[in-house]
Amino acid sequence: MHGWGVTEALAGLPDWVALLFAVLTQLADAWFVFGGLALFYLLADGRLASEPRRTGATLIALAICALAATVALKTFFGVHRPAGAGTATAPAWLPALFEGVYGSIATGDGFGFPSGHATSSAIVYGGLALYLDRLWTRRKRVLAAAGVVGVVSLSRLVIGVHHLPDVLGGAVAGTAVLLAVSRLAGSRPERAFLAAGLFGVVALGAALVFAPAHPDEALKAAIALGAGAGAAVVWRRVGREFSPLPVRIAVPGTAVLGGAWGGIYVGELPLPVTALGSALAVGAVIALPWLVDRRALLE
Repeated sequence: MHGWGVTEALAGLPDWVALLFAVLTQLADAWFVFGGLALFYLLADGRLASEPRRTGATLIALAICALAATVALKTFFGVHRPAGAGTATAPAWLPALFEGVYGSIATGDGFGFPSGHATSSAIVYGGLALYLDRLWTRRKRVLAAAGVVGVVSLSRLVIGVHHLPDVLGGAVAGTAVLLAVSRLAGSRPERAFLAAGLFGVVALGAALVFAPAHPDEALKAAIALGAGAGAAVVWRRVGREFSPLPVRIAVPGTAVLGGAWGGIYVGELPLPVTALGSALAVGAVIALPWLVDRRALLE
């Protein structure tokens, strides 16, 4: 049995437990990860990291690596999800207004191995543990990151969108990618972004070769490729340790640029346009502190 029966055994849990884990799984969803890291990059100060702008940029690069690595591995292995992963019945007591939202957060589509959420959580939260050098001790950060990875991985089993090998494979793959990129890049974001772009190239090749019938995978790979390449160019030209941005600029800026980035995927544009649009959107996020600083100097 592919999943060793774990997912099936968890299917009988009460509705409120399934809803709770459907919410917790958002800790590794793309909107939460990229939105949160963009805000960290724009708002963080020296209380969390000695070089908050470099740290934030590196963490965004790691999240892009997670996206690309997931596409490459999923399309290469081509393993299907559990039966019923694409549908979810909302609890009867949940207001009708939220039924659509529940269906969106409690289902999964595409390939199943390795779990993208497990992979992403291992890379992103592991990256937070490695780079937030002024928060707690490294041991506490690693334990906290491991706890989040465990919760996210369990959530994928509880809501029935993955088998146990999927989340275990994702955690292992994510840890391997994190260690490789952190060793290569160190505290140099441009190297981390270049690594993300290279992962994007590999992912695009894998999607086109192994999953030509799944164009969404190639779109994700193009997004990663463009984001890594565009951010690498921008950081190399204007990236440095600027002061944190005001909340009144950082939050709307993240919402607008993040919405544009998400719209590129939803729009299902040609691959070159997708890559270019992604490069512009993520590059704009990276350039925002420089733009604000430049405007302040001109006033």
